[in-house]
Amino acid sequence: MQETIELNTEEIYQDYNYLHAHGETAFKETVTTNYLAKRLDEMGVSYERFDDFPGLIATIGDGSRPLIGVRSDIDALKQEYQGKVGVHHSCGHDSHMSIVLQVAKYFAANPDAFRGTLKIIFQPAEETVTGAEAVIKTGKLPKLDYLYGLHVCAKDELSMDQAEAIIPDIATRTYFMTITGKTAHAGRPWLGANVIDAFTDLNERFKQIKLDTDTPYSIITTMFQAGESSNIVPDKGTLAVDLRTKTNDLMDQMQAKAFAAIDAVQGGDIKITMDENDLSPAAIPSKVAMKNMSQAITNVLGTDGLVDPVPTQGGDDFHFYTYDGVAKETTMLGLGCDLTPGLHVPGMTFDKRAMLNGARIMIDAIRLT
Repeated sequence: MQETIELNTEEIYQDYNYLHAHGETAFKETVTTNYLAKRLDEMGVSYERFDDFPGLIATIGDGSRPLIGVRSDIDALKQEYQGKVGVHHSCGHDSHMSIVLQVAKYFAANPDAFRGTLKIIFQPAEETVTGAEAVIKTGKLPKLDYLYGLHVCAKDELSMDQAEAIIPDIATRTYFMTITGKTAHAGRPWLGANVIDAFTDLNERFKQIKLDTDTPYSIITTMFQAGESSNIVPDKGTLAVDLRTKTNDLMDQMQAKAFAAIDAVQGGDIKITMDENDLSPAAIPSKVAMKNMSQAITNVLGTDGLVDPVPTQGGDDFHFYTYDGVAKETTMLGLGCDLTPGLHVPGMTFDKRAMLNGARIMIDAIRLT
């Protein structure tokens, strides 16, 4: 283990407490963004806000290469907790922001501690898997040589004082579709085209999809709504379908088979339209970025602190930066913090001391880059 990187412990907890108490949903993170801007102003760090939505990109350095990025998600989730509906940071983005603010403060005070230029991305709307692409489309982010992200992990994956050098997120895709048919009286169903029958056929075809892989994958209908009267054949229905694969190539194969199933069901009065098609790419491993992160974890937590990547069925829009060619070498730190009972559970708790580990690991990874 290396010499401890000095951090402002009181400050990181203050940042966390404020951000935790002011959670905001996707593309509504205005109070959050204003707080982040205020903190960066106090550090003397320059930044640029996005024009059409919350969030910002801060810059430390003169623009020389390598261009090293650090990304923190900033949105929270609207959920019911203890009988009340509110907005909760149940995915730990409040801790991510607090960690990355300490990264910014360290390099603002120690600009000679790394080579090149640091771009710090405070990104909205990770939970809706739309924020990363929104940031990319602004054109405000230059092509990065490296990009590092992080996420706190549940206790059944990583314990306190443990970390992984990559979170092996899978590819996820969600279809939102509408089926239209032909209405009729329930006593003369042969005169109509029942969208429930079409949905049943489509759902069974989805269940029959097989991929040539030993890795886990799934395609499952998660929502279906149709009909408003018990004696009328419904002529409109909506559904959502969740697809998950280990790699982006497997997702392409799954999608081709799903589209074939949709085409097979259409015909006559039955039509199926795609309302939305949301993708979250799988992690694209970078050996060099993972090497830097592994060394940083070992430097901060010791050899016992570095653990092999834990399989996950989750996704993150962080991987769009690589998938869309904006960042060349990327990885996400998986941070152990004794988080229970799990992510996306209102009222979840974790050991706040882990934020200090996370900040030191991220700082060291950048210094090693």
